[in-house]
Amino acid sequence: MLSAYLLGSFSSAVQIGRWVYGIDIRECGSRNAGTSNVLRTCGWRPAVGVFLVDVGKGFLVCWVVPLLAFTPPFPGVVTLQVVAAVAAVVGHCYPLFAGFRGGKGVATALGAFLAIDPISAAASGVVFLLVVIYGRRVSVASVVACFSMPGILLWAKRALDDPAPPSVVFGAIALAIFITFTHRSNLFQLWHGREPRLHIAVRRR
Repeated sequence: MLSAYLLGSFSSAVQIGRWVYGIDIRECGSRNAGTSNVLRTCGWRPAVGVFLVDVGKGFLVCWVVPLLAFTPPFPGVVTLQVVAAVAAVVGHCYPLFAGFRGGKGVATALGAFLAIDPISAAASGVVFLLVVIYGRRVSVASVVACFSMPGILLWAKRALDDPAPPSVVFGAIALAIFITFTHRSNLFQLWHGREPRLHIAVRRR
C-alpha cells in the first residue's frame, strides 16, 4: 500500500507544467493536476504525456502484485491488486510530493483496472469517450464511466459465466464513490451551469 501510494504521488501534470512551461498547473484553468486541465492549458501533446504516465503508474502497481511471492496470512492476489489500486489513486489525488494537491484519479484508476480486468476497463473507457463526445464535459464522463465499471464487471462476467471476484466489484464501487467526491467542485459548477466544456489549448513553450 505504501509503495503504491508513493508511486501514485508522482504528479506528472505538476512536473510537466513546472519544468516545461514554467507554471503551476494547479493555479491555471480548473486548478486540477490532471490530463483535462493540461489539455485546456498547455495543449494535447503534454496532455497525452500526462495521461500515459498517470495510467502507467496505476497499471504498474497492480501488474507487479502477482509477481511478488506473498504467503499466508496475506489475502488473495486480486484483493491485493485492488488494495494497491486504491492506494495509487489516493496517492494521485493527495500526492506526498506535491503538497497533497493532485488530480482527480480517473486515469490512474483506469490503469489499475487495465491490469486487474482489462476488458471491463476498456469498456468503461469507451463509455467515457462516448459521454465526452456527446457532452464535452470531462467531469460528467469521468463519473459516469467510473460508475459504469461495477455494472460492466457484473454483466460481462455473468454473461461469460465467470463472476467477478467480490473484492474487484467492491473496489470498483469504492473508487467510483471516491472519484465522484474528487469531482465535487465540478459537479457543483455543473449544477449551477458554470462547468466549462472541453477545449484544447494551443500553447508554445
